[in-house]
Amino acid sequence: MLTAVNKQRATKGLSPLCLNKKLHTAAQRHSDDMAIKDYMAHDGSDGSSMSERITQAGYVWSAVAENVAAGQVNVDAVMVAWINSPEHLENIMGEYTMFAPGYAFNKEGTYQHYWTQDFGTGETEQCDGATTSGSTTLQNATQDVDMVQGEAETEAPTPAPTTVTDAPVTGAPATEAPSNF
Repeated sequence: MLTAVNKQRATKGLSPLCLNKKLHTAAQRHSDDMAIKDYMAHDGSDGSSMSERITQAGYVWSAVAENVAAGQVNVDAVMVAWINSPEHLENIMGEYTMFAPGYAFNKEGTYQHYWTQDFGTGETEQCDGATTSGSTTLQNATQDVDMVQGEAETEAPTPAPTTVTDAPVTGAPATEAPSNF
């Protein structure tokens, strides 16, 4: 999935993202939670927000964003859905330096396939994997899967307007400033 994200970023001359283990922990935990509890949303089944999960994973951030999705069976399909959604594309093309995907499968679930993309920037954080798919240190980074519905959420120092739409592939993006700003 990192290759697909960086390929899209390259279309606008943006720097490639690298993988981060802490973001991966947060993304994977959220995908696992969505699959186990059979839902698709930014809030965890325990009420946790995207920024809380990323912070709990130990990532010290200045800006973070998340895309979630459910239903598609491979990376190509979920990326097409996210790229065709302005809110999701904004996260993919955002001013972040690091990235990690999460994916979980539940054959008994409504959507079966549950996706999370976490993006982040943090001065003290570092890359744990390549900026291309050639070699990564994260096991699930290139796993294939897809999406039927999705939501985008962003948290950054400068709040952005919240938009709500009924379209199946777009969600309600939100921004939130960290408490120390």
